Amino acid sequence: MSIEQQQGRSTDKLTQSEERFRALVNATSDVVYRMSPDWGIMRQLTGGEFLSDTGEPIDNWMEKYIHPEDLDKVHIAISEAIRTKTIFSLEHRVQRADGSMGWTFSRAVPILNEAGEIIEWFGAANDVSGRKQTELALNAAKELAEQQKRLYETITSGTPDLIYVFDLDYKFTYANEALLTMWGKSWENAIGRKLLENGYEPWHAEMHEREIDTVVETKKPIRGEVSFPHAQFGRRIYDYIFTPVINEQGVVEAVAGTTRDITEIRQAEITLAESEARFRNMAEGSNIYIAMSDETGKIIYFNQAWLKFTGKSEQELLNFNWTDLLHPDDHEKHLSIYRDAIRAELPFHDSYRLRTSDGEYRWLLVDGSVRRYSDGSFAGHIGAAVDITGLKEDEQRKNDFISMVSHELKTPLTSTLAYIQLSKERVSASNDDLTHTMLTRTEKQIRKMTGMINSFLNLSRLESGKIQVEPVEFDLGALINEIRQEFMATISSHKVIFHPFETACILGDHEKIAQVIQNLISNATKYSAKNTPVEISVINRDGEVEISVEDKGVGIRQEDLTRVFERFYRVHDFETRNISGFGIGLYLCAEIIKRHGGKIWVESELGKGSTFRFTLPVCGKKSS
Repeated sequence: MSIEQQQGRSTDKLTQSEERFRALVNATSDVVYRMSPDWGIMRQLTGGEFLSDTGEPIDNWMEKYIHPEDLDKVHIAISEAIRTKTIFSLEHRVQRADGSMGWTFSRAVPILNEAGEIIEWFGAANDVSGRKQTELALNAAKELAEQQKRLYETITSGTPDLIYVFDLDYKFTYANEALLTMWGKSWENAIGRKLLENGYEPWHAEMHEREIDTVVETKKPIRGEVSFPHAQFGRRIYDYIFTPVINEQGVVEAVAGTTRDITEIRQAEITLAESEARFRNMAEGSNIYIAMSDETGKIIYFNQAWLKFTGKSEQELLNFNWTDLLHPDDHEKHLSIYRDAIRAELPFHDSYRLRTSDGEYRWLLVDGSVRRYSDGSFAGHIGAAVDITGLKEDEQRKNDFISMVSHELKTPLTSTLAYIQLSKERVSASNDDLTHTMLTRTEKQIRKMTGMINSFLNLSRLESGKIQVEPVEFDLGALINEIRQEFMATISSHKVIFHPFETACILGDHEKIAQVIQNLISNATKYSAKNTPVEISVINRDGEVEISVEDKGVGIRQEDLTRVFERFYRVHDFETRNISGFGIGLYLCAEIIKRHGGKIWVESELGKGSTFRFTLPVCGKKSS
């Protein structure tokens, strides 16, 4: 056989071998394709039902077949295969024949000539869309499961509660960090083990196993309380609940548990119970009338002293409207004070008359202290009252005595004052200046004494209910002018300034309103240095007038501002220690203004002076 014949036979064998290889590839692959050496032209593609056939060579095969997001990845793989003259192998997305996206695994073998140069690429690809979709779904499910696991671990690790899961063999399949810490164990040493293996006492383990069986049988949660030793803090008290985990078939496949440390709560309850017992023992053995209300003002407790006082049982008092026992004259006053204290969540102080079991009324002095819950919120009041009937009777006798003495003293003082005025007139004619001066000073002292007696008399009448306010309509401007003329004639030590104002018609007691203004001006001169101004102003606004008396005197401390209108209260400090007074004047002023339906208050700064203000209703406006 000649050389040519031998070469021809070899070529035929190679051709046959390639054809058999191509037939094998076609039989085992979904796609067969041929590419130019630089992959610029797809010479042929037989895509079956997966990819559309080329029909003829094309140069835009990438745009036609490759998914846009995978173009870069395919370019890189081709470049590397050409550079190394090795097999191209890549899994990527493609545009399928029906226009949808699919996945393919593609491999291409370089065909080399005798010089080792690539003359063509022969490739095969398979449709792996189903496998890839399953893989992606599994990865997504796995990622979701991992996310849920991280979420659950974040939640359970951030709570002090113990969270865990049992399988139906009583083994722990989950335990959060708090439970592992309580056991003093790691996850590896605790999970998959039963109660006994995790340190539970036999009786404790048996109890929980019975409860797990009950939850599985009934498919209902079960709750309990148990004492258990903590690895760090010793024996603690726990509240727990077991809940069934039910699958889609309605079968309990696990039991989830949550346990909370309630040691402090139980200890607080014990402490509270002991405290309440001590309070009741103290309250029941006391002669003081002790009651307790809730945050709404409803009375929830009366001690034995109340029962003896009213002649009723505790249940009767709780069900009975106890305020019906208040004296009619004290009913609205006390309820107003009580309601204001509840609304403001503040203590209260009051005195009132209450009907006893024999039908008589006795005076009680009550102080209400604020109660609060452990979180600081308002819980109501604890009221403690004492019987002050004897003190009230002594006070009434004192007031009657003062009233009588004051009344008896007024007559000789009035006569003495008349004698002095007559004597001054006679002395004036004789030009006896010394005697006239002495008589003037004597008159001033008697007028001062008369004013003091009038104050005691008014106080006595006020507290006995005999002082009356007789409101009539009068011209405020005329009253202010009368007062201005009086003070201009009698006061030379201070600059008393009456600011101009728009006059108004006042509905009130002319004499008593004059008394209030005079008292405030006298106080201003008494508590301020000589030659300093005392200013009187009147402002009309919103159906009322506001009258103010301002001085540049010693001022009042902030802690005294709310008490200066109390009966017999006087400010005691270095600046005022030598100023006489009984603490009656401002109390009377406040009561007079209150009975007119007005308001009175003071604004002051220590060392800079004070401004006393009060309001009165104008004509046509009904006082409240």
